[in-house]
Amino acid sequence: MTYTYRLVMKTGPNPGQIIPLDKTEYILGRDLNNDIVVNDSEVSRKHTKIYVFGQGFVVEDMGSTNGTFVNGQRINGPHTLIPGELIALGDQTTFLFEVAEVDEDATRVATPQMQQAPQPQYQVPMQQTPIQQAPPVRAQSSPNYAGNVPAQSPYVEPPKKKRRVGLIILIIILLMLCACVVFWVVVDQLNWYCDLFPGIMNAIFGSGTCPSF
Repeated sequence: MTYTYRLVMKTGPNPGQIIPLDKTEYILGRDLNNDIVVNDSEVSRKHTKIYVFGQGFVVEDMGSTNGTFVNGQRINGPHTLIPGELIALGDQTTFLFEVAEVDEDATRVATPQMQQAPQPQYQVPMQQTPIQQAPPVRAQSSPNYAGNVPAQSPYVEPPKKKRRVGLIILIIILLMLCACVVFWVVVDQLNWYCDLFPGIMNAIFGSGTCPSF
């Protein structure tokens, strides 16, 4: 016996339709060029895609008008699928994602017993490790969408304390230089040299430059 993943249409244009997932990517929508064509007016032309990620399958909305839902929750990013989850395209079309047991001798397909915990033999491209059986569906206790592919932690810039301190010191020096320039301009315009620095003026230019009063 071998095991593989498949989609089963539960509601929509062709209830009961079985779609084996034997490729790495599927595009679902009304467009006739899609891998899976869904003739539903509420479904966008390029509605959603299902593709291999790691050792399983991921479903991701493609900017559809009516959205993609998993177990009743709308997804806003990649969602790792677990066997038994229900995928909805809009309000009318739904697919069941499940593991199928393939009997090559009898050429039949049946749903495996959950107690057997089978391991699907679907081979991910460029990898030799078979896809492991995913754990059963658990009730969601958080408003976040369960199964979303975790995003990498955002980069945090190092503290800019030293840069800020240097900038403050530079501003203070510039202000002091401006104050000195303004001070000497005022002294020069009002000719306050003898009033403010009589001793220095007499020492530099000779006694009598600034008369004593």
